[in-house]
Amino acid sequence: MSSTNGQASAAINAFFDKELMPVSRKLAEQRSPLRLSEVDPSATSYYVKRKQTTMRQSDFTDFTCTDGADFAKRLAKYWNDRGCSELAHLAPSLGKLSELAKVVDHEESDVSPFVYVMF
Repeated sequence: MSSTNGQASAAINAFFDKELMPVSRKLAEQRSPLRLSEVDPSATSYYVKRKQTTMRQSDFTDFTCTDGADFAKRLAKYWNDRGCSELAHLAPSLGKLSELAKVVDHEESDVSPFVYVMF
């Protein structure tokens, strides 16, 4: 069973082809991958020690969103704050997609025969 409906799947595919892939191609042209000729032979390590090594409560709560528009606003801010402004224009479309793909769970009084129940 698919977790998204047909309308959401079509919108996701269109977003991927018409918005995400062009940005991907543009970024790939701007940022060439690391080549062996670009490796610094004098570097002792490419490892970067993280400043923050444990998760905080805010890591779970700061990105909680009320709806697709709120998600889009927070995502655009997140990308802009981290120097990824070329991605920020994708946020409104992702906000709309999040609303389309949202699954509203409904509780049924009968338990599915495929679920084991202990009494």
